[in-house]
Order: sequence, then structure tokens, then C-alpha cells
Amino acid sequence: MPAELSAPFVLKAVSATLIHKSDAGGVRVGLQRDELPGAATSMREGLARAGHALDGFLVEELAPAGVEVVVGAVRTAGVGWVVMVGLGGVFVEILQDVAFGVTPLSPAQIRDMLAELRGLPVLQGARGKAPADLDALVGLIARLTGSGGVLDAMPADITEIDLNPVIVSPSGAVAVDARFIVQKDNDASEPVPHGDPVPAREMPFEHLFSPQTIAVLGASGQGTNGGNLFIRNLIDYGFAGTIVPIHPSAESIEGIPAVVSLGEIDGVVDYAYVALPAAKVATALAAGAGRVRFAQVVSSGFAETAEGVDLQRALVDTMRSVGTRIIGPNCLGTHSSSGRLTFVPEAPSEQGRVAVISQSGGLSVDILRLGESRGLAFHSVTSIGNGSDVKAVELLEYLLDTPETTVVGLYLESLAAARDVLDLLVHRECSKPIVLLAGGRTADGSRAAMSHTGALSGNHRLWPALARQAGVELVDSLDEFINVLLAMDIADRSIATESFDAVLFGNGGGASVLAADALERNGLNTPTLPEPAIERLNGLGLPPGNGLLNPIDVPAGSLAVNRGGIAEDILRTILEFSSPAIVISHFNVGIIQRNLAETHGDVTGTLIEAIARARDSAARPCHHFLVLKTDGKPDTESQIRGYAKRALALRMPVFPELEDAATAARALLRHQAKVASRMSRSPQRSFEHA
Repeated sequence: MPAELSAPFVLKAVSATLIHKSDAGGVRVGLQRDELPGAATSMREGLARAGHALDGFLVEELAPAGVEVVVGAVRTAGVGWVVMVGLGGVFVEILQDVAFGVTPLSPAQIRDMLAELRGLPVLQGARGKAPADLDALVGLIARLTGSGGVLDAMPADITEIDLNPVIVSPSGAVAVDARFIVQKDNDASEPVPHGDPVPAREMPFEHLFSPQTIAVLGASGQGTNGGNLFIRNLIDYGFAGTIVPIHPSAESIEGIPAVVSLGEIDGVVDYAYVALPAAKVATALAAGAGRVRFAQVVSSGFAETAEGVDLQRALVDTMRSVGTRIIGPNCLGTHSSSGRLTFVPEAPSEQGRVAVISQSGGLSVDILRLGESRGLAFHSVTSIGNGSDVKAVELLEYLLDTPETTVVGLYLESLAAARDVLDLLVHRECSKPIVLLAGGRTADGSRAAMSHTGALSGNHRLWPALARQAGVELVDSLDEFINVLLAMDIADRSIATESFDAVLFGNGGGASVLAADALERNGLNTPTLPEPAIERLNGLGLPPGNGLLNPIDVPAGSLAVNRGGIAEDILRTILEFSSPAIVISHFNVGIIQRNLAETHGDVTGTLIEAIARARDSAARPCHHFLVLKTDGKPDTESQIRGYAKRALALRMPVFPELEDAATAARALLRHQAKVASRMSRSPQRSFEHA
């Protein structure tokens, strides 16, 4: 043992069969130099009785006392190195208090990971203890995970790493033990390039969203199939360009003259809709060499099955050689409101600014239908299926650059596709909100891992990590996806705020309490109004029984004052004396209509207009959300649909439940805070708001 090492020492057993040394008695701490031989003999004998053959011992200086942290990394197919950080001991073993990221990680991103730990106060000096050196910990992790760091230099057969523990003391951070897992021929060991966004081959996507000529391959000349229905949808939706059915024998399809093959078409086909058997697709499209810009292959039987992998590869290779881009296969189609292109019957007709890219065809239909019912107006919805050629990231880049879109939604099932999105977004300043709904987020316990990092990593942890680093808003359900898209689209995003303060205004004491709870769960505050505001509200002459501190709880009798116009006075007062980031007004429409409509007229409609007037006259603008609750009766729900249209016309997002408004408010305010602070972010910001 080198003489320069100073006691006290740590003695560790080295064995290929020891995974958790401490649990097996393979670690002794606080030893003096003359105690080492005896401790080694005792340790060897004890481990031999447990069936472990030792390769040797490791002797280290005992690190200064501090907080134990585990830092690890595991290679993940399609993503690259996935990094975990967490507090050691019970925090990682039982509580699994960990945060994940993907390389390369900047110091700011590492701080964001640490800010997610419930045990962060332990590192910050909880209960009067000296705070640990967080800068040293961030620097250690950055040297491991940053661009050009240790992980980039790892051989391909090293698949998992644990630095456990890293002792973080008030004076520094040191890794006192490390474990490297070697695994030959592992799919996840293939390097994932990072640093540059995925390059897109030149092809202007405006021809996809505003095609002039559409060819349809696979429609029937005698019966009705998907190709025929697609032609009917185009006609019903008002497509004004040229439709060319392709059929080997039919003279016409759906009353439109047909041609035998793509090779007989004069000029360029902007978009081909292909509903042929998988084995026939490549040959049929090759006949249009140089004529077809985009081909959407809705056919299945490609790489979604093991048997179709080679077929898909051959299709893409063939089309690349002739300059045709493939969307799909195994998808449903593209909807473009301005281009009057659609694959669904009775398609939403309003032209909007919300664009959605979906790896699921069926879900893209649900998005269109549910979105329309909630008041979303779409720029486009593109179903990309297997994503064999045109990738989600290419469409995203185009949609972020086009002025016709203000919000982009993504439904992704592939972590590799999400990694592409991350690589794109880290290279550009993006003020447009991006909302991500991820499929396959449940815990994946199938990994045969030998490290803490490998055992704890799974899709349910990787999706949030990718979303955090990319700066996109991750949602948990289709309903939440629609709610957040609606909020991002309707709300005035020119309102600059980093505040998360909210005012709740509406009827129903219990509902107000539950609403405040929902806001708190979503990271929003409901601060008490300042005393001058409360005094002014008390002077409005409201009937008794109101709560005026925040939440502002006013029963139906108070809402009836001035037939609902009292809402303008209440909100003007609130906005004069306070500066909330958002006001959420919630009304039980069933109670209001049944108790007040006959005697006071259209109170709900007046309330909506009064809120809009108060909003527009405020010296300090803020967001306004509206929750219209039903009592479940058909007539009430019909009335709510009408009121929602009136509110949307006044640029006020409407939600069915307070929880919906709370999650949408969190996403909107978080996006605005990220945009507002991007250029001026303090290194300690994440910790201050943890």
C-alpha cells in the first residue's frame, strides 16, 4: 500500500459476484494501517462462507463526512447514455428519490435534475447542518456527462456505470466507489449521435399541407374501400385541386377519370395516398419516378411486424433514389385545414394554428374529433405511423418555422423520436409551445440490470427527463393534451410573467376549496388579496355569505347582482390591487340556470362578457380561464356548449373541470416562465424554486 495514503482507511472487497458490498460485509471503514491485514483476513473468510471468491482488496482514504449521492449512467437503445442522480442509502434503495437526464448534460441541466429530488434539502443543509458543496457535485457530474466527458470516452461494451457513493461534503465531492458493467453485443451500446439536429432532406413541406395534385392508389373501381372513402372525404371537404385515381383497369373511380399508373400523369403529384397491399407499394410508386413529392403509405405489413422490416427498408431505399418522401407506412393520413386535405369524414373546417404530429393513426382521429368539440382550430394533424422516412423531428422543424402555426402537439411512442426532438430544440431558441403526449410511459421492469441506474431507469422516468431537457410540456392523457393545446392556442402569450399566482373566482364553497387544492398540486399559489382589495370588495354591496380573501367564493345570489354584471366590478377591483398571473373563474351552470334564468335572464352569458371586459380594461394584463361545470343534465350540457363558443370568441379558454384548468394553467405559466428566463437564468435558479 502506498505510504502517501493517510489513515483512517476504507477496505473494500473486490469480487465479480459482489453487487452490494456493504450488505454482504465487503466494506470496513475507519481502519488504521496496522488493522488492515486482520480486517482483510476476516473479510475474506466471511465472504467465502457466503460463496464469494475474492479477486483482491481495495484500500482508500476515508473521505470527509458528507451526504452520500449516487450518480450513474446506462446505455439505452435509441437514446444513448441515460444519467441518474439521487441521494444514496434509503433514498435510492427504498424511496427511489432519483432524477434522470440524457447526455450531454450542461451544468444548468444537472441543476434541474437535482432540483427534482425530494431530498434536495439534505444537500442544502437541512436542520442546521452545513450545506454540501453543490457546485462541486455539479462539476463532478458535468465531467462525467458533459460533451466530451468521461461517458463519451467509454468503450461500446461498457453499458452501465454507478458512482456509489459520491460523498458531497461542505468542501467538495468525491466518488469513493465505482462499478462498471461490461456487456458484449448489446443493442443499446450502439452510439447515438448528439450535438447536431437530425438533417432533413430537401423537400418543401408546404406541398404536403397545400397540395395541388393528389394521386390515390388503391381505390376500388367496383366497391368501396379506404381509397374510395379518402376521395369522398376530399370532395366533401372542398379540395380544389386535381384528384387522380390510379387503377390498372377502371376508367373512372368515384366519377373521376382514372389512369393506369403514376407514370402516365403529366406534371408533378404533390401528394399520393397509397392504400395498396404492402408488397405492391414500392413497385407502384416507382412508376412515378421523379413525379411524386410525398407519398403517404397507409398500408400496414411493414416494420411494425418482423416480417415487414425488409419490405419497409426496400421501400424507403427505392423512394429515396427517385426523390419521393414517404410518410408512414402504417398510418391513416394527413389533415390540413388550409389545404382542404383530410382523411376523416366531416372533418373540422375551421382553419387554425394548432399543428399535431402523431405516431398513432387512430389517436390522430381522436385528436381531431375531441379537439374540435373543445374549440381547437387546427392547422394540421399528420399521422406518421412507422416514421420510416419523414420523421417527427423534420415536421416539427418545419412547423416551428412556419408563421401559420403557433402551437405544436406531439404524440410519440418512440424514445428515439423524442431524442431527435431534444437534439433539434437544444440548438434553437423556441418560443412556440410544444406539447408532448407520450405512449408507453409505464414502468419497464424487464431490464436485467446490475447497477442502481439500470434497475431504476425505465420509460416512465425517461420521458419526463427528455421533456425537461427539451423544454416541452409533457402531459399524461389525451384530455390533458387537448386542454393544454387549447390554453396555449387561445391564451395571450404576449403577457410576460414568471409568477405562478392565481385568483379563483366562482360559486360553490367546496368547489373553491377543491380548486385551490388542485392549483397547489400543480404548483400554483392562491395568495390572500391585499387589504385594500378586500375593503373595496366589501363595499360593493354584495348579499351576505361571500368569501373574499382568495378564493373569491360568491354564491349564486351574489352572481345575480346586476344580472351577472357584478363580476366586472369584482374582477376590476382584484386586478387593480393585485397582479396575479391568471384568474380562473368557475361557475356551476346548472345551478345558475335553474335558480336565476327565469328571474334574472342570461346570467351566465353576462358573467362571461363581464369577465372579458374586466380583462380588457386591466392596467396589468393577466390570463383568464373559464370553467363551466355541468350538473349532468342534457339541457345543461347543451347550454354549456353554447356558452363555451361565446367565451372562445372572446379569446377565453374554457374547461369542463377545475382540475383541467389547473393542469393547463401550470403548463402555460411554466412555458412562459421558461421563455422569460431563458436568456437571464441564474445558476441557482432551479434550487431557489425547488
